[in-house]
Amino acid sequence: MKKAIYILIIFTFFQASAQRNYTKTYFKNGQLQAEGWLSKKQKVDYWFYYYENGYKKEEGHYEANKKCKWWVFYESNKEINKKSEFEDDQLNGFSLFYKKNKIIRAEKYSMGKKIKEWNSISEFKKDNTVNF
Repeated sequence: MKKAIYILIIFTFFQASAQRNYTKTYFKNGQLQAEGWLSKKQKVDYWFYYYENGYKKEEGHYEANKKCKWWVFYESNKEINKKSEFEDDQLNGFSLFYKKNKIIRAEKYSMGKKIKEWNSISEFKKDNTVNF
């Protein structure tokens, strides 16, 4: 009986791991373009995208081929441009904009529609209880 349970566990593990694989795509120049997890041909979990110069372009979570949770977007010189919350492939929550690694302004979205904008971090802090 124990042997049958062990075989079943091993079979389940290998079957589950075969359904999910880490994939990479490349630019024509050979530089890495994107990398992340696929499950049943859909993007899942964490993904990274790159500029042709090799620096990160953006990174974040996917669920069933749709952006979700927090994403980080970079300038081509490695500096963070913005961090944004997504749900079901749409902006949903805050987008924080950066300059020289400091937050300079913010926006709030509800399922892709901008509902609020703050043009300074002091304005943003007045309306929100977010720790930095």
